Amino acid sequence: MSPLFPIIVLGLLILILCFRLVRQSANTAKQPVTADEFEKARGDLDAIFVETAAIQRVFSAEDAEFISHTGSVELQHLFLKERKAIAMRWLRKTQKQVAVLMGLHLRLAGYTRESKPAFELKLALKYVLFSILSNLVLLLLWLRGPFRTSRVITYMVRFAGSFCTIFSLRLATVAAVQFQKSSESTT
Repeated sequence: MSPLFPIIVLGLLILILCFRLVRQSANTAKQPVTADEFEKARGDLDAIFVETAAIQRVFSAEDAEFISHTGSVELQHLFLKERKAIAMRWLRKTQKQVAVLMGLHLRLAGYTRESKPAFELKLALKYVLFSILSNLVLLLLWLRGPFRTSRVITYMVRFAGSFCTIFSLRLATVAAVQFQKSSESTT
């Protein structure tokens, strides 16, 4: 195998994600953002912050140690299987929520008071990195389980929080008075 192979694969992944982001922005940029969507985004952000704080407990080493010392082999296997399922479900849900928030961000770009290309690039880069890393973490979870990948999961939790913090800055810069109520837009 050529030493360039990993670089080529990484380059292709970045191109695919960028193409997806451009396609997503073209599809969503034409739809106006309603006040209800804006409020739902705030709720989703809060949910991600709370869930990422709570998910760290799922990977608690104390729980694994307690089960390994006091439980049977069957109980240990069941414990690991359930924790793995919870971790994978959380990560997939977070991926979907972040994708929805990014789609909303692309639609909100027209509502900002001032354009900041550096901010836009930083948020897009965080989104691409989050997408790549979260899929790698899913693979690691599937292969190794939640306790053998706890450091990576902790990093992923911080990364999701970082993305959401940056996105919350986007929501703060939006001129909310420009939004139409969803009931007004449907009439």
